Amino acid sequence: MRFIEEGLRPRPMTRDSEWGIPAPFEGAEGKTLYVWFENVLGYVSATIEYFRRKGSPDGWRKFWFDKDSKVLCFIGKDNIPFHTIIFPALLLATHDGYNLPWNVSTNEWLNFGGQKSSKSRKIGIWIDEALEMFPADYWRYTLMANRPETSDTNFTWRIFLEKVNSDLNDTLGNFIHRTLTFINNYYGGEVPKPELIDDLDREMMRIIEEQIRRVEENLSGFHIQAATRGIIELAREGNRYLNEKKPWKTIKSNPESAASTLYVAAQIVKAFSVILEPFMPFTAEKIRRYLNLPKKLSWRDAVEPLKPGHKIARAEPLFEKIDASEDELQQMLEDARSSLQKVSFEEFSRIDLRVGTIIEVERIPGSKSLLKLTIDIGAAKPKTAVAGIAEHYRPEDLLNRQIAVVTNLEPRKIFGVNSEVMILAAEHGGEIVFIQPEKPIKAGSKIR
Repeated sequence: MRFIEEGLRPRPMTRDSEWGIPAPFEGAEGKTLYVWFENVLGYVSATIEYFRRKGSPDGWRKFWFDKDSKVLCFIGKDNIPFHTIIFPALLLATHDGYNLPWNVSTNEWLNFGGQKSSKSRKIGIWIDEALEMFPADYWRYTLMANRPETSDTNFTWRIFLEKVNSDLNDTLGNFIHRTLTFINNYYGGEVPKPELIDDLDREMMRIIEEQIRRVEENLSGFHIQAATRGIIELAREGNRYLNEKKPWKTIKSNPESAASTLYVAAQIVKAFSVILEPFMPFTAEKIRRYLNLPKKLSWRDAVEPLKPGHKIARAEPLFEKIDASEDELQQMLEDARSSLQKVSFEEFSRIDLRVGTIIEVERIPGSKSLLKLTIDIGAAKPKTAVAGIAEHYRPEDLLNRQIAVVTNLEPRKIFGVNSEVMILAAEHGGEIVFIQPEKPIKAGSKIR
């Protein structure tokens, strides 16, 4: 609303950039489209492309024109104006029948150890690195439980250890494993018949329904952090219930009470097999497998009780406690990062590295940082490279200089210029230095 109250101002659609979609407008040569403009329209384009590949070229229309469909956007807070004002405006300007965004769920910033994430500076964790370290559901839960919904939040290894070890292993995993193990050990793997339902049992059944309702309401309102807390709260209630009922004692002194206790506890596990699906799908699937339930269940199945006599499978622990310090976890990340960056000798041998001689240099109009280099690599025709080095080198200082280049990359259009080879340079503290031979050598000489 503040964005509108300040007055809608013109916003540039193009920019001077080395990469992006070339602007198709007259007078915009050498410029690319701003990502905000093409990105929001890309939602529609991606849907069209998906259904074309599926062999249903008109299938996308159901998503964007069927009034029973809803468009829901999950974004960062800096993208609010684009998704709430500009995106709807672009859709309305194209066709007044488009479904406009029904809701826009916004995140604040998630920082890493107090710093803004940056791949180039190696601050943060990327998904391929994360999955080298721990199962996906560990990360899913931690991110949702720590989701920056109303203010910026911070990821730290201490928080990760707390969420996995305390919430997942000691609370959720412990309740499920102790319940299923007790049923297997004392009831032959069959859900017992409740012979003696008391007030504690009835209260626990009420709590199950109440917590399911709260999780559903929070999910419907896109309060994902609160919904995640509801999951763990139900697990805490389950553990408290078992500790109060003490079935390991009443199995001998009051077997009817023990049977009722395990019947109720089994219903909590059944509920988890459903309501965990949006948060930790792999864990939910494991629980359904332990309970001998179908792979797919609907939300209303969460409150449908397991019948007495229902046969369950033998369960394994769902989670493993992480026995590592924060420093050791950081080292694991570095090791995972290093492992993923390795290339085989065969892959490396396909890279064609040669010595090139720069024979022509010119600035690229409209760009402050780009130079166009014409490089002799010993071939019949010189090759072109586009490099962001204009702030470090003057064109006249580069002529006749020999450098190392990669010659067998696919050409890439940068700022309207076809870049055919890549020059090699080192960077430190903002300074860029070419990789070059120690003495003159014939252009095109292979680097081994």
